Amino acid sequence: MTFTIKTQGSQDCPATETSPAAQGSPGASFEARMATDRLRCLGYAKALEKAFRPETVHKLRTHLRRLQSYAEYLDRPKDAERLGEAVSWFSRLRTLDEFERYLRRLEVGAKDCRRAEKALRNEQEDVRKANRPAAVTLLLTNTPVARLMRPGEYIADRFQQLQPENRTMLDRGLQELSSKPTRKELHRLRLLIKSLRYQQEIAVEMRWGNPQSVKALKRLQTVLGKYTDRAQFASLAKELKLSCQNKIKKDRRLSRRKARRAVLKLKSAQAHPLLPIRRSLTSV
Repeated sequence: MTFTIKTQGSQDCPATETSPAAQGSPGASFEARMATDRLRCLGYAKALEKAFRPETVHKLRTHLRRLQSYAEYLDRPKDAERLGEAVSWFSRLRTLDEFERYLRRLEVGAKDCRRAEKALRNEQEDVRKANRPAAVTLLLTNTPVARLMRPGEYIADRFQQLQPENRTMLDRGLQELSSKPTRKELHRLRLLIKSLRYQQEIAVEMRWGNPQSVKALKRLQTVLGKYTDRAQFASLAKELKLSCQNKIKKDRRLSRRKARRAVLKLKSAQAHPLLPIRRSLTSV
């Protein structure tokens, strides 16, 4: 008897179906998950060609990052670089949308809100004129899953190889931090944490990874991301000549203290508790 599993759909991206029979081996399961994320990216890109919805932009960027992590996992650096570049096409759009929401929560003046809304509309128009959603579709069309894939045994071997490499990268990133990490240092660490988190999520989906590691990485990414957002918001407020700049700077200082405290605490413990190494996959 055969049956199908439905993955959760959304308003802009319909549910997809994958057969458990196609997910029997680690390689087939890995390929099926990557194919699902690619199809979702295509759905979100098509939706953005019709209308710019903030949640669709966010979902597209998230799934492009997941595909980028798959490409990194499979040691496809050129493909990973292209996918990462596609994420950046929508970065300012996403930041301006978050900035507009942030200003409303901050209860700033109507004039400041109008200026942020205008900047958001201008960025939407720039992205539309550059035809970025169609460019994502073209990129994904030229990046088929079959070309990215490696033999099944490679998937497990790669996981074992990446475990110590990722721990070493995180240890190095932490130990290179100064006693008062700068914005640049914290941003660099956040990007590393984000990459490691996506790779850990892939491993968990394959039933090889540690869910607690994913949760810990997410918490740290959230703290670092909040500071990065506030730093970007302060820059935008200056660029748009908003009257609420001092409020945002105060919020930025608070989030910076929290980010520094979090990373320096982890630095003292190093990455070993955060990224435990699994010696064998035979029990999977």
